[in-house]
Amino acid sequence: MDTVKTTIGLALGSGAARGLAHIGVLKVLEEAAIPIACIAGTSIGAFIGALYAAGVPVQQMEKTLCELNWRALARLLSPALPTSGLLDGGKVVEFMAELLPVQTFEELSIPLAVTATDIESGEALVIHQGSLLEGLHAATAFPGIFTPVPWNGRFLVDGGLCNPVPANVAYRMGAQRVIGVSAIPTLTGPQSTGLQTPFIKPRKPHNTLRRFFTSAQLENLFHDIWQNNRQPQSSAAAQSQKRPQQRSPGIFRVCSRSVAIMENQINDLRLEKEAIDLLVRPIFDDISLLDFHRAKESIKAGEIATLRLLPKIRQLLE
Repeated sequence: MDTVKTTIGLALGSGAARGLAHIGVLKVLEEAAIPIACIAGTSIGAFIGALYAAGVPVQQMEKTLCELNWRALARLLSPALPTSGLLDGGKVVEFMAELLPVQTFEELSIPLAVTATDIESGEALVIHQGSLLEGLHAATAFPGIFTPVPWNGRFLVDGGLCNPVPANVAYRMGAQRVIGVSAIPTLTGPQSTGLQTPFIKPRKPHNTLRRFFTSAQLENLFHDIWQNNRQPQSSAAAQSQKRPQQRSPGIFRVCSRSVAIMENQINDLRLEKEAIDLLVRPIFDDISLLDFHRAKESIKAGEIATLRLLPKIRQLLE
């Protein structure tokens, strides 16, 4: 009589560019032949989880996302009227559609559920059937940056606001053991968040919102971010001397930093409260939310963290 094996579920959390570490986690689990029975994903974790559940090879994910640079990222951003969000996520959804070989949750090889947040009620929602792209659009709509997504009479945004690592969803899907992946660093000091440092390079003023949100300006924005991250970090004394001359942080940084701080607090509270069998928490150093051009580093961080925990992961199957 065959022994029934323990079912392992994955809970892939939010974290924007740092969430690319999920690819590294999946890479190690696959090489170690760890079977995955189901996946629950939030934000970037929903997207990476969908790719894996759809049968997209990890190597293909890694190659595609490592080829992204600031100009390619800028082209994925469609300016929107400044009402409920600065950008329309339509081009991001088109990018997802190009990578996904299926269109519905029902077609996935591995059961997947993604989480989103009702922006009006604050309710956490779980989407696990119907249009995969609509579910991913809602699950990845970073609040304040992307416009909320209409869904069954509601308006939904990024699920990370309520549930940064949706381990409880994976348990509800039937997993007996859950491996959670948190791509949100612990907030212990001003430099520990991995958030973007203030822009040093001054930018020309813009006369109108419409002019600011041309595709050319978006490309320049990502170019500034990319260039700024390539420069070595200044000493604390040098930064202190520069601080009075620094410009007020831009709206992208304000939104991303605000959400990151909230997610960090919510994440730590939920991880303390909820039972989870094993948590993988990669170390990212200074990788920020918008550092998608540093995909290789994020993926490597996920690999290293998972390799260290591999003996414990194997024990979950016993």
